[in-house]
Amino acid sequence: MKSFRLVQISDCHLFAEPDRASYGGIRPWYSLVEVLKLATQFTADALLFSGDISNDLSPHSYQHLQALINQYCQGIPWHLIPGNHDDSALMQTMFADNMGCLASSVDMGNWQLHGLDSQYRGTLGQVSAAQLADLQQRINASTKPYHLVAVHHHPLASDSWMDKHAWVNREAFLKLLERNPSIRLVLHGHIHTDKTWQYASATIAACPSSCWQWAMQPEFALADERPGLRIIDLGDNGDIHSRVARLSLDSDI
Repeated sequence: MKSFRLVQISDCHLFAEPDRASYGGIRPWYSLVEVLKLATQFTADALLFSGDISNDLSPHSYQHLQALINQYCQGIPWHLIPGNHDDSALMQTMFADNMGCLASSVDMGNWQLHGLDSQYRGTLGQVSAAQLADLQQRINASTKPYHLVAVHHHPLASDSWMDKHAWVNREAFLKLLERNPSIRLVLHGHIHTDKTWQYASATIAACPSSCWQWAMQPEFALADERPGLRIIDLGDNGDIHSRVARLSLDSDI
């Protein structure tokens, strides 16, 4: 069966200074280098970066992303959506072509990718009614049988402290999922962990961060898992095969 392989990378939290470390002593620039090296092992047809690229909103942090993709993943198409930590306007000036999925559908075999911008207020997320209406119109007009939505914030509760940093109008999106069984997959970041749900006809999957991982518990804590990425095989018959790969313990991060 023919399939399209998408590799998702999320929550890079890059600083202007490559040597700067944060939670768990992890240096996000170095951990992203290792995650991109890991990505090259999976022969991706495309990459998806699902927000929180920067941790300090600096132009240099976004320049690091571009430089590292050029160095390790040259020639692989890549798509980008913003997260709550990002400067969306700056991203649009630097990566307009790579953020096209926010305005129009991207074909991936028998699938189409649709990006949503959930940046709202502080760490909270919201997707405007206009974006949801546009998504519905794109699906209605599509000749593709299957659809994938990429968004930064989690559309279902994580049952952890991260629910304080929620998608505040997620119910409108969930109703859209209920109305559209052709949406088979929702990919998101934000919660820095590997977690999956089923809702309506869609699998909803969170991606590990390319740097530190969050513990899914009531109070703030780091998890012991290593940085990672998600590999998704989108079958032309609508099947989805998804798994997470993580860095080895001896990775220099």
